[in-house]
Amino acid sequence: MPAKHYTMKLVSVIALQAAAVLAACPYGSYQCDASQKYLQLCSYDATSQLSWTTINTCADGTVCSLAVYGCVAAPTSLAPSSSKAPSPTTSAVNSSKPTSSSVPQTSSAIKTSATSATTSPAEPSSSSAAPTSTASSSGLPGCASPWSSSQSYPSGSTVSLNKINYSAKWYENAGASPAVNADGGWVNQGPCDASGPTPSGGGGGKPPIATNLAQAREYAASLSKDPTLLMLKNQARTNLNVDGVSPGNPANPANVKRVEAIVTRAKWDYYFSFADPVYTYANFLKSVAFFPGLCDTYPGKDSDAICKKLLATMFAHFAQETGAHDGRNPIPEWRQSLAYVRELSCTENNTISGCYYNNDCGNPAFNKVFPCGKGPNNGYLSYFGRGAHQLSYSFNYGPFSLVMFNGDPTVLLNNPSLVADTWLNMASAIFFFIYPQPPKPSMLGVIDGTWEPSAADIAAGRTNDFPSTIQIINGECAGSSTSNAAQNRINYYKAFMQDMGLSTGSDNLKCAGMGRFDSSSSSGSYKMYWTGSYLNQNECQLVSYQTNFNALMDGPSYNEYVKCVEFTFNIKLQ
Repeated sequence: MPAKHYTMKLVSVIALQAAAVLAACPYGSYQCDASQKYLQLCSYDATSQLSWTTINTCADGTVCSLAVYGCVAAPTSLAPSSSKAPSPTTSAVNSSKPTSSSVPQTSSAIKTSATSATTSPAEPSSSSAAPTSTASSSGLPGCASPWSSSQSYPSGSTVSLNKINYSAKWYENAGASPAVNADGGWVNQGPCDASGPTPSGGGGGKPPIATNLAQAREYAASLSKDPTLLMLKNQARTNLNVDGVSPGNPANPANVKRVEAIVTRAKWDYYFSFADPVYTYANFLKSVAFFPGLCDTYPGKDSDAICKKLLATMFAHFAQETGAHDGRNPIPEWRQSLAYVRELSCTENNTISGCYYNNDCGNPAFNKVFPCGKGPNNGYLSYFGRGAHQLSYSFNYGPFSLVMFNGDPTVLLNNPSLVADTWLNMASAIFFFIYPQPPKPSMLGVIDGTWEPSAADIAAGRTNDFPSTIQIINGECAGSSTSNAAQNRINYYKAFMQDMGLSTGSDNLKCAGMGRFDSSSSSGSYKMYWTGSYLNQNECQLVSYQTNFNALMDGPSYNEYVKCVEFTFNIKLQ
């Protein structure tokens, strides 16, 4: 069976929102509050409700602007906000009227063509000083503090370089030149006059170096506000209360009810008549419940149709990975899946070297974070393919265990057979389906459209269609002709889609010649992993290449960030 590559995280459950709330606070949108002091992002709060979360507070003499997703110098006609204005962490969606309409954001990078906030002159506060003009005799704004290559800048910072002012949309590391703007985080605010007064909000400076646990978490939170990262965390969220989930239970979560309506117990038996008894309908529903991002509600879209397509995609891969592939049997091959729980020729007590899958266990860079269990095979346990998607290798068992066992990677590293013999045989498949593997997007994102292919992706044949999910699994579409295995998957997908009442007539099912996902051109190169910053002590930063610390697994306490700092700099944050 082809080996899989998994990576993942634990986050809080996000409840479904009423249509009125969604209209008032569209997920991933921005607004400036009525006072123009706070830049706010529509996201899920601790109670799983959509609300406006303040992500930047403008200093006196500056106002919020959607043109730069930050703060700009206040117009001379607008008095600065009172220093006594409240500084909410979140605001209810109906608590204040935004000064401009929110700008819906997609899963791609933040757009810089957002409409500027419309402002109205406000009455000066009796306790506030009159604003100071930032215009020079030339009519240009004064230049902000000069950009320094040795300094990092938090979101909202304003700097100048070569007589041009720039504003940082997000945290910029030291050396990230505004003129080069490699990550698109600097916004050109136009020419400035070096002889004019320096505008407020310039320079900024980076947050203090974390010396304790609270500071580390605060700093991690400041780096975790990108809309794409928030969207990915939403898709990877988990529901720990799944023990009560059962077929037909009226208390089942919404995504489980949607799946039950599409795949009844009778339909499950029809689809998986060859299934090993350890694969059960009840455990499948329990696994769906654990990952609410699967078959979620998509406001304004046909959520049931999306769910059917997601399930057809997942089941087609089941049929190839664990199918009996018996062409002589009257039951068609697309209905012969889940016949195997363990990789062929591999058993829990075997000594076949081809079933070890533990060559990385001796690597200290990995083993200190995900320590392999001791066993007879090269000194370690074996991590061959198990479950509906054949989870393989110790570096995949560790992260999956972290997700399923409240942050503990050792449970499955010490007991890999649980992936075969318990409900984890289904949960591991959904885990793989939902999590991206940069530069590869998740299969979920490909099918539900939250992954937006770049022009290079499209040119390489990587689109929001089923063959892209084949490429994610093992690159079977990279050849000049469609392989037998890839064609099997396509045939199975078409069969499941037809049985669920959906047409594939408009699908692009071309597989052969597809380019592999690569970090230089794929829009799936998400910055979702923490790695140590060697420019600044006791700091980690987000990168798009895979590390041991997945930001999607942070949780509300940013545990993966803390682990990254402690591991990289050999310290213990208290």
